[in-house]
Order: sequence, then structure tokens, then C-alpha cells
Amino acid sequence: MIELRKVGIGRVLVGVVAVAIAWGTTGCGDDAPTESSATTTGASGRPCEPVGAELAAGATDRIDVELADYVINLDHAATRAGAVTFVAHNIGTEDHEVAFLPGGGPVPTVPGGEPDEAALEAAGAFELEAFGPGRTCDATFVLEPGTYTLFCVVHAPDGRTHLAHGMHATLTVT
Repeated sequence: MIELRKVGIGRVLVGVVAVAIAWGTTGCGDDAPTESSATTTGASGRPCEPVGAELAAGATDRIDVELADYVINLDHAATRAGAVTFVAHNIGTEDHEVAFLPGGGPVPTVPGGEPDEAALEAAGAFELEAFGPGRTCDATFVLEPGTYTLFCVVHAPDGRTHLAHGMHATLTVT
């Protein structure tokens, strides 16, 4: 949840559409996320809000993502440009999300350590919204070549974001 907890699904759609437009992809204007790809087992916390189910059939790669408390593990950290499906498994005890910062590098923050929403929006950040422990949630995005920082800015019980606890990873797209 990029406020980035406030980015919400609307910004995800804006991010996906902007990414698709930037790559010359057409026909995405009517692509609204659906719940058809949600998987829930032994779940608690926030429900899954899948993203890009309509793109999944054309995906050229699948990346399994484990979201533990303050760690993002990718089953592989490099992929080819195009539609990529991320299958995120929340194996932690807290809600988690997967946000993407095109261009990679440090996630911009404001004084106090909170995400800089304006800078993230300007950079084209997009996300799979936070979902609860024990849930699996899918997101398919069209990615262009480059580096992406994946991160989580859900707040931990101590009030700091999961990102501040070190919850980030890097994905390279060729």
C-alpha cells in the first residue's frame, strides 16, 4: 500500500496503464483487476486484491515471492521484459504488500522515514495491495527493461514501515 498505503488500486491501475503506454502496449484501458486469480488458504488479515488477471494468460514468466516479516524473497531476481505474473505468498505474521519502484534504487522518503508519495507517483510506482498472513495473491504487470526495487511500506507494530525494517528486494528486467 503505497500512500504508498494510499496508492490503492486506483494508482495501481494508473501505474499499470502508464507502464503499458510507455511500452507501446495498447488495449489496456478496460483492464480492471478482478478477484478471479485470488488464492486464500488459512487466511487472516486483509483480503487479496489481485491485479492484472486479464494479462496473466500472456505472461512470459512467473515469479514466486515469499513475504516474511521484513523480508522479500524472489524465487528468481531476473526476468525478461513483458507481462510477468508475481505469485506472492504471505508467510509472515503481519499484512504485507509488494510495491514496485521503476528505476530501482532507494525508495524516496520524507523526513521521518515515511514514503514520499509524490516522488513515488512521479516515478511510476505501482503495487499489489497489502494482504493478510496465510494468503497468496497474484499480480501480473507489463514490465519494461530496467531495475525495479520491490518493497513493503505496511506499518509494523513499532510504528515503522516494513521498508524501514529492511523489507525490499531488487528485480532486473532485460
